[in-house]
Amino acid sequence: MKEIRIKRLCLENFKCHASLTLELDGRDVSVYGDNATGKTSIYDAFYWLLFGKDSAGNGEKNMEIKPLDAAGEVRDHLAVTAVEAVLLADGEETTLRRTYQEVWTTKRGSSEATYDGNTSLYYVDGVPCKKYAFQDKVNDLVGEETFRMLTGVSCFASGISWQERRAALFRLVGALDDRQIMETDERFRPLLCGLGRLSLEDYKKKLLSEKRGYTTVRTEIPARISECEKTIGDTEGLDFAAARAETDRLTARQEELTARILAVEHDLAAEQKRLDIRRARQELDDLCQENRRFREAQDTGEAARNRIRSELALLQSRLSSLRGKLGGSDGADGLKRQIADARERWIAVNSEVFTGGVCPTCGQELPAEKRRAAQEAFERRKKERLAEIERTANSLKERLHSYESGLEALQAEISAAEKETGEKENELLAAQAAVVEPKDMEGYAERREAVTARIQALSAELADIQDGAYSVKAGLQRELDEVRSALKAQQDILGRESLLHYARSRVESLREDARKAAEQLEALERQLFLLDEFTRYKTRFVEDSINGMFRLARFRLFREQANGGLEDRCDVVYDGVPYQALNNGSKINVGIDIINTLSRAYGVRVPLFIDNAESVTRLEETETQTIRLVVSEQDKELRIDYEN
Repeated sequence: MKEIRIKRLCLENFKCHASLTLELDGRDVSVYGDNATGKTSIYDAFYWLLFGKDSAGNGEKNMEIKPLDAAGEVRDHLAVTAVEAVLLADGEETTLRRTYQEVWTTKRGSSEATYDGNTSLYYVDGVPCKKYAFQDKVNDLVGEETFRMLTGVSCFASGISWQERRAALFRLVGALDDRQIMETDERFRPLLCGLGRLSLEDYKKKLLSEKRGYTTVRTEIPARISECEKTIGDTEGLDFAAARAETDRLTARQEELTARILAVEHDLAAEQKRLDIRRARQELDDLCQENRRFREAQDTGEAARNRIRSELALLQSRLSSLRGKLGGSDGADGLKRQIADARERWIAVNSEVFTGGVCPTCGQELPAEKRRAAQEAFERRKKERLAEIERTANSLKERLHSYESGLEALQAEISAAEKETGEKENELLAAQAAVVEPKDMEGYAERREAVTARIQALSAELADIQDGAYSVKAGLQRELDEVRSALKAQQDILGRESLLHYARSRVESLREDARKAAEQLEALERQLFLLDEFTRYKTRFVEDSINGMFRLARFRLFREQANGGLEDRCDVVYDGVPYQALNNGSKINVGIDIINTLSRAYGVRVPLFIDNAESVTRLEETETQTIRLVVSEQDKELRIDYEN
């Protein structure tokens, strides 16, 4: 068991205390004083030293720790607030110190200091350290949550939520295994068997889910049975034997009518007329083909005309190509202009004279040596430019000479091509003038007219045959449609016979499903009832285990609801009275009892501060260092009495 006691506690400029030193030496003390004399500030100072908060859990942004004047303003902005404590942890001394002061700086160009916030310094055994190192040292002694539980008598009972309080109590007794608790009572053996590897909560979710499923089945089955019974009532009066006999008769009549319609559609007389028409049309086509060949045989010059046209097209294409070469962009005139331009550039460059004998920066004449070098460079560049112009001009002259030499030959070739093309055009005109209009075969027109008339007569005869067939077919088709409609009605009746059989079997199946669902629901209800019974049993088991660890305090961990269920709670009571309704003295003693148990569970004892301790005539015994803060009207200044 780790035990932490305060040996000395020193306050400097902390709230109402300009300077206060308590030499506790690990003993219990009682601090007496009138209201507003700074008793609670001692508790706040110790809490602030360890965790940077006051005893109510407020941080530095929500608390004022510097001394204030009558107007509520900081009395001295330059004063340093400090709290130092010498602690005995298992007999070993540790000195902790925390300071807090305002930061004022003078900006450049300003004569007045400005407030830039606050800063804190931390010391362990007199050695300065960073905040995190200081906090690590504090946490080595005791964590904030543990300290808060063990140093304030009302913290556990009213300073935290009931959920936090409940979780802390369950941690005290350790993990309570549901299966082990079930084994203590024979009633829960069926529940233990059904639980398997699931948790109690998951098993209950599973049972409720299954219950909803079977409840839905049981609820929906009557409506489904009613639907099936309605189907049975609508169909069981039908004469299915008569419907089958009528279906057979109508099917035979349908087949007979279909065969007669096919016979009409394939009438032999109409088919013969169609064949005669096809033969006559073929005869007409053959006659026309024969006449066309006869006319083509009369024109013997067509092949010669086609040959002349082909040769003329080749000559025209060659002439067009030659003319394209003659009209190219690189003609004689263009080359002559370029030669003239080169000559003018040569003259211009050749006429240039040296003018660089003056410094371009200062305007003075260059020394003779630099002037001579500059003139030589000028003459060299001039000579190079003239040589380049001469090379360009010579190249252009060579191209002009070559062009003029080939131009005469090209023009002669073009003239020859033009002459040959003209001759070929005249040859084509002469061939076309010799064409003779061809004549038809002898008797062609009369034969064509006779075959055409025969085709028209055959078509008229076919139309007469088809008109009679259409009338017969239409009557047969009307009767066939009526038979098909009647047949469908009888088939619908027969289809309802299978629906009747299905509805009867479905009713039996649904009734069986309803019976099984009722059995399953009954089994599920038994398990859910056992779950509720186990929850109540576990409630008493857990409450007895937890309450057995305390002398005064009792905890109600569950509350039964109107519907019979249990609601999780964690209410503190003493002699049946809720904690909130207790007088202050009873609250303090219940709080001390809780702290005694928590200290044993956590393995640490820390100094216990009891505010308003005057309300208790006899404190609950505790082994922790106790600092009683007692309101005493006659003590206008703090008075400290050491208890041992």
